[in-house]
Amino acid sequence: MRTILWIELVAWMGSAAFLVRPSVFVLAAGILPQGIAMPMTDSVVVGYRIAVTPDRLLGRVEAVRSSIALSITPLGPLVAGFLLEKISARETIAFFCLFNVVLLTWGVLSPAIRHAPSLNDLATAEG
Repeated sequence: MRTILWIELVAWMGSAAFLVRPSVFVLAAGILPQGIAMPMTDSVVVGYRIAVTPDRLLGRVEAVRSSIALSITPLGPLVAGFLLEKISARETIAFFCLFNVVLLTWGVLSPAIRHAPSLNDLATAEG
């Protein structure tokens, strides 16, 4: 679980290649690892979240998660469009790469991720 989350966070850094060589082809190649990692992460995280959430709270947890996700989803394109209007594409990518470095650092240092129980540990505790 931890490794898959970290792979997605590191895959984002492929976009930084655009800062070295600003080309649409370099950007597309830099985003490709993220496009491969995100579906894998999504499927694992959803399964893990359902496995660790008590049955009596599953509806509430999913309602809160979907409310948060749907509320912040429009912010990415909005911020990107604003930045592209005000600064160059290269600086916009630099902004998102810097933001990703903050997320990567947070993910690596997060005790909740580093010490998250594995599914085997959960199965042993229940059985």
